[in-house]
Amino acid sequence: QRQAKKARGEDPVELFWHYADQVEKKHNKRNVEDPIVAKYAFPPADLRGEMNVKFNQQILTKIAGGDKTWQMILIGTFQAPDNPWCFLETLPPFLKGVKAQQAGAKSLAKKHFDDIGRVLQARYVRGIPAADLKSGKRKGTVQGYGDVGLYSGEHQTAILPGMTHPQGLRWKLEHWPYWLEHAVVPLLDSWPKPTDAARIDTMLKEKRFAKLLPQGTETKIVPHAGARAVRIVDLFGGNAAYARSVISQALLFQELLKPSDKGQRRLRNKYGWGVGPFTVRGLWMECSKFPTLTKSFPQFDTATFCPGFVGALGGIQACNLEASTGVSLTALKGGNVNWSKWDVQVRFGAWMYALQVAKPSARMHCTELEATLCFFLRYARMRSSDPKSQQYQAAARAIGANLDSRVVAALYGKHHIAEAKAIIARA
Repeated sequence: QRQAKKARGEDPVELFWHYADQVEKKHNKRNVEDPIVAKYAFPPADLRGEMNVKFNQQILTKIAGGDKTWQMILIGTFQAPDNPWCFLETLPPFLKGVKAQQAGAKSLAKKHFDDIGRVLQARYVRGIPAADLKSGKRKGTVQGYGDVGLYSGEHQTAILPGMTHPQGLRWKLEHWPYWLEHAVVPLLDSWPKPTDAARIDTMLKEKRFAKLLPQGTETKIVPHAGARAVRIVDLFGGNAAYARSVISQALLFQELLKPSDKGQRRLRNKYGWGVGPFTVRGLWMECSKFPTLTKSFPQFDTATFCPGFVGALGGIQACNLEASTGVSLTALKGGNVNWSKWDVQVRFGAWMYALQVAKPSARMHCTELEATLCFFLRYARMRSSDPKSQQYQAAARAIGANLDSRVVAALYGKHHIAEAKAIIARA
C-alpha cells in the first residue's frame, strides 16, 4: 500500500472526497489505497451501512412493520442511548412499558420501566470490580459497546440534572415515547412535503413564519459578519426548489425543538426533557435513502438537508468551507451559535450544498455528508501529522479500533424482530 500523502498543499474539498471514496471502498470490501482508512474504524459514507442507522433501518423499522407510530417511537427513542446494544437489551420491557402506557395501565407501565432501570444499572456496572465500585474509584461505564455501557458517545443531553446516567436514560425511555406519539407524529402529519412548493409557500405566510421569511426563498440574510445581505436562494446557486426544501426542513427542525404551538410546547417540555439538536438530528439520519421511512414520513428530505451540529464543525473547518462559501453560522462576529434556530441550519445547509456541487456524481445526501464530516477532521489530522505525534494518537483514539465483527453481527439477528413483534402483537 502506498503511504498517504501529507495534507499540506492539498485542496481540502478534494481531500474530503478522497476520504469519502476510501471509506466507501473499505465498507464495500474493495481495495483501499489509503493506509489510515484501512487501519482504523472510520464509518461508511453511505449511512445505510453505518451501524446505528443500519440497526434502525433493518431491525427497529421491521419490528414496527407498517405502523408509523411505532416506527417513530422506536427510531425516536433509540436516539436517547444512541447505542444499539443498550437499546436492544432494554427492548422487551420497553415495548411492554409503552404498550401499558398506551392502554392507560400506569402501575403496569411503571413495573416494566423499573425493569429497564435494572437493566441499565446492570450495564452501567458490568465488568467493573466490586472493590472499585465500593471504594468509589469507579461509578460505572457510560460509553461502551456489546454488553457494557449505556451510550455510544456521551452527548450533552445524556446528563439530566439530579439523576445518575442509568436514572436519566430510564426517564427518557419512559417519557419520550409519549412526546413522539402525541407531538412529533401530529406535527409531521401537518407539515408539507419538501416537494410541495405551493404548500410550503403558503406555510411561510403563516403568522408564525411570516416575520422570519417575509419574501420566502427571496428573503435576505447576512451571510457573515460585515457582509451585505443576500437572498437565501442565492446561497444555493439560485436553485429555488432546493432552497425552499432547505427552509422547510430547517423550520421543521426548529419546531421539533422549540414548538410555536402551545400544546406542542407543553408536551415537549413535559415529556421531551433531554431532547436536543443531536437527538432530533437522528430522525433525518434514520430516514437517509430509506424508502420505508420516507414513505411513512415524506416530510423529511435528506437529499437537501441534515441538521448540523457541533460534531461536524471540525470537518467543516478542515474543508475550509466557511472561507470558500463566504457563509458563517451567525451574522455577528464571535456570535453564539444556536443550533435550534432555522437560520443557523440554513447556513449549515449552504455548506452541504457546496460539497454536493463540488462532486455531483457522488450523489451523497446531506445526511451522509454531515456524518462523514464528523470523522473527516480526525482523518485530516492523522494524514498531516507524524504517526508518533500526540496529535495523530489523539485522533486515532477518537476513532477507535475496528469493532469485533461477531459482536456487531449479533445486532442484526432476525430473532430480535420476531420476538419484539410478538410483544407488540399481544393484547
